[in-house]
Amino acid sequence: MPSERVAIVTGASSGMGLALSRDLVNRGWKVAMADINPNVELSKELGDKAEFFKCNVADYDSQAEMFQKAWDKFGRIDALCANAGIVDRSSVYILDHRGSNKIPPKPDLSCTDIDYKGVVYGTQLAIHFMRKNKTPGGKIVATVLNFIRAVSRVLKIKENITTHAVLPGIVHTNIIPQAMIDAVSSEALTPVSSIVSAYNRFLDGDDSLNGEALECAADKQMFVPRPEYLNGGISKRACTVWDPLFKMYHHELSELPDAIP
Repeated sequence: MPSERVAIVTGASSGMGLALSRDLVNRGWKVAMADINPNVELSKELGDKAEFFKCNVADYDSQAEMFQKAWDKFGRIDALCANAGIVDRSSVYILDHRGSNKIPPKPDLSCTDIDYKGVVYGTQLAIHFMRKNKTPGGKIVATVLNFIRAVSRVLKIKENITTHAVLPGIVHTNIIPQAMIDAVSSEALTPVSSIVSAYNRFLDGDDSLNGEALECAADKQMFVPRPEYLNGGISKRACTVWDPLFKMYHHELSELPDAIP
């Protein structure tokens, strides 16, 4: 493997992203630290092996600018660690709206925009830039299980890009209230080191891990099994790619060996 692979880490300034950025640099990677907030101390610590890029992952144009600057700086992008995430900021239950005749306020979908849409945006941009690598391809690691599994086979066949999911348990980061951490028994907390280790298993792993997910709970990492089709072949048929429709949307055949022609 190249001695200085390049990774983009979103949410790099704090929590799991901070630990991941530090670990990657210590293991010989160069890191594009993407975050909406800078971490000056971390940037100084990591030195010329890392570069901070201000980025709002919920905004496609902001991510596109960050990817372009990272490419211009490092000349390659080998991995996207789509780690950025927040918790819900409003309640769909609107419990405090009981008794009101007014239409309730629109839900705050920042969590969806950052945790899900940000991964979709980042994946599309990673595809674009990983195609430009001297040896096209790369790895995408995110926390959105079904999306990662859905795109895994086509991206491997078409782009030499593997996709993976890391599913964290309760990790003591600044998005989790301290009162919640205090209420959780110590054996139920997941150390940040377990999350970093799971990312590394995918970043350093072979193609057989494409589309796989690791659940990180406390000190354990467990591969998440794929659910069985409840009605056998009939259910599977409903989820199998029909290539004419795939071509209609994507302008090429899928090349999946089990696609329906």
